[in-house]
Amino acid sequence: MLIDMSWLNVLKVFPPEEELQRLNLYDRYNNFYEGRHEAVWGDLWDLADIQDSIDLVSSFFSRKYNGKKLPMNWFKVVSSVYADMVVGEPPRFSDANGQDELTGIINRSDLPIVLYEACNNFIKFGNAVLKVRFQGAGSAEVGSIIENIDPSIWFPVVNPDNVNEYVAHVLAWKFKEQIGSSVASLLRTEVHTAGAIDNHLYWMNGDKIDHEVELNISSKYINVPKHVDTGVPYPLVFVVSNIKKRNDVYGISDSESIENLVKELETRIIKISSILDIHSRPAMTGPDSMLTTDMETGEETMRLNGRFFPVRTDEGAPAYLTWDGKLDSSFQEMDRLVSMIYAVTDLNPAAIGDFSGGAVASGSALRRLLLRTISHCNRIRARFDSQLKKAIKAASILDVQGRIANSVEVDLEVIGWQDGLPNDDLENSMIEQTRANSGLTSRSSAIMRLDGCTREEAEEELARIKREAPLPQQLAKPMSGQDI
Repeated sequence: MLIDMSWLNVLKVFPPEEELQRLNLYDRYNNFYEGRHEAVWGDLWDLADIQDSIDLVSSFFSRKYNGKKLPMNWFKVVSSVYADMVVGEPPRFSDANGQDELTGIINRSDLPIVLYEACNNFIKFGNAVLKVRFQGAGSAEVGSIIENIDPSIWFPVVNPDNVNEYVAHVLAWKFKEQIGSSVASLLRTEVHTAGAIDNHLYWMNGDKIDHEVELNISSKYINVPKHVDTGVPYPLVFVVSNIKKRNDVYGISDSESIENLVKELETRIIKISSILDIHSRPAMTGPDSMLTTDMETGEETMRLNGRFFPVRTDEGAPAYLTWDGKLDSSFQEMDRLVSMIYAVTDLNPAAIGDFSGGAVASGSALRRLLLRTISHCNRIRARFDSQLKKAIKAASILDVQGRIANSVEVDLEVIGWQDGLPNDDLENSMIEQTRANSGLTSRSSAIMRLDGCTREEAEEELARIKREAPLPQQLAKPMSGQDI
């Protein structure tokens, strides 16, 4: 935990010692997510107990058996499912006074992709970091954007009396650049505080800060000012953290809760696969008359090649050894482990497309089935909601100060988050029809909910419906007996 800026003083080590454990955990969780489990669990493929029995059971494997890797990437599954359900269906943003400004921020930022990556970081690392910045005249699109930042370059400075209060957000990263005749190792920092950004560049000597240098020593930062007044009453870095441990600054990764379960699951499947491989080449038993002696080596061997072996009455017939691995208990354990992973992560098999328990009759039935998963998604949305509103407001303020055409300050009241579930159009239409007939909603509001459109689009659609409706027909005259 960092409580002041002294960790950026000369001769200090970067990254600071207080942050090494967090950064190592980020590397660990990233290896899990990318399927490089052998980089974390070095003992997972230690099959010495199986290797010792290979020569006794079969000669199929002549090499040391350490090449079987069967990563079951539950970490990526969990991250992808929740990211899909939270922001896979992009949220809807609307503001009556600043819709053009809002649309510009969303398009320039490619906001749906930014939110998806941030949600992945939230689940994978326990922290998502968003940053707002203004793109100047040298950019393809001038204006403010919202970016997703790698949490490994984020170093928050907090109030020691209240770890939930950020004093400053420092973004710091090392890079190498050719300066003169030597390749320099440099440390770049952005210090974000309320209303200001301070930019610094340090010359590194190994892992230690040697001295601060001017920004223009690097060709990348020639035009970067030392100090910037943002005009925004809070820092331009917005942090969304998962549930935290007591008196901790950082959120807990969802990978932490399933790490041991996934390791045990992979151990089971690898050993089962190894045992089946070992016994994939059958061994034979039979009388010694089946053996042939090599005249040079004296070694007794057996060659089949379609030979016929006569069997005497006092000899056993040649036969293959049969083997029953009795692996049912291993498969039962694997099923239990998968069930525990579902329980710990609040997932339901239906969330990953597993409907082995039976087909889902309707959209409402699917929602009841995914009740815990939906509740988990709602908790994630609640943590993103306030920070995203602040980020959009900050971006609009930067646009106003940058004199972007038609820019206004946007202060969103509501973000239209979507649930990421498939719509049951038939069920939804019946519900809206019942509400409209009962006088509990207007037809335009029903169209908005069904078609996901704005109020203006719904009114236009309602007007078209009225224009295309057939004229009322006169009631048919009852037929008399003479008409028949």
